[in-house]
Amino acid sequence: MNHLLLTSILNRIRTTSVGVVGDFCLDAYWQLDEGEPELSLETGKPTFAVAQQHYSLGGAGNVVNNIAALGVGRVCAYGVLGEDLFGEELLRRLKAVNTDPTGLIRQEADWQTSVYAKPYRGPEEQSRIDFGRHNALSQDSEQKLIAALTEGIVRLDALAVNQQIPKSIFTPGVIAALNSLALQYPDKVFLVDSRHRIREFGSMICKLNAIETAALFGTTIRKNEDCAIEELGDYAKRLFEQSRKPVFITRSRRGLLLFDGNGTSEIPAIEVEEPIDPVGAGDTVVAALASALAAGATLLEAGSFAMVAASITVRKLQQTGTARPEEILQLAQSPP
Repeated sequence: MNHLLLTSILNRIRTTSVGVVGDFCLDAYWQLDEGEPELSLETGKPTFAVAQQHYSLGGAGNVVNNIAALGVGRVCAYGVLGEDLFGEELLRRLKAVNTDPTGLIRQEADWQTSVYAKPYRGPEEQSRIDFGRHNALSQDSEQKLIAALTEGIVRLDALAVNQQIPKSIFTPGVIAALNSLALQYPDKVFLVDSRHRIREFGSMICKLNAIETAALFGTTIRKNEDCAIEELGDYAKRLFEQSRKPVFITRSRRGLLLFDGNGTSEIPAIEVEEPIDPVGAGDTVVAALASALAAGATLLEAGSFAMVAASITVRKLQQTGTARPEEILQLAQSPP
């Protein structure tokens, strides 16, 4: 994309309002002390000491973080948190990136804030500890969430739907409400990225990766680059016939495939030299697509914009990085 077009999109993004509804998580990084362990006086067993700790936004929180970094004028979060310390930390981090958290419902019973806790010994990650795997959305929380979405959508230009956890906020009632809102507000951008339930969402632009897409149609591939473009185009067409909305499929180093109802388009990725860290790149793509489309970009422009943003985040090693406007414009000015 040329510098002039990128500047235009970024300027328009500053005036948009984008919401994210989904599975808000914390990524916890605990660096364990590698010294001689102390024995517990009570049990006599060795104890594990955390020497350093830090936390970052994960799941839908990382989508929000990316949207905020792009300079969106107003960012809103919709989801459910537990009445716990992790919920407080997640709220604090969302507010730090100027996100409106009024759409986040707090549920005390049967809900823990989702956390992926990653203990490290030196550079090596140990067995992960997950919080919130067995959450159960209460009827009261479901009604409050639907009410918040129904009330909030009128002030949004786009809503990104992010489903990552099997037992999450996306009950049949919440999905039905989102599908109804997408039909009720066809002038607004609804973009869904669902790891497990993409077929249940209707009238929304779909974003998937090639592995997820192939699996929907009974095919197993190991890498996003492995699916032939003709086969992937057929899958995208069949998904379009379900939702009647465009389909974006990420292909890692091969970029994006777009099916818009008339045919397929290949949007190339920007070549990036190793080493790279692809963790969170899919969230960057979702954030960039939603933000650019909210700003009035065409489908092809939004896809190209997403490839520029993703090429920046994958260069940020050992972190779920974001792409800021100044980084995007600097990349556009760099020689090929």
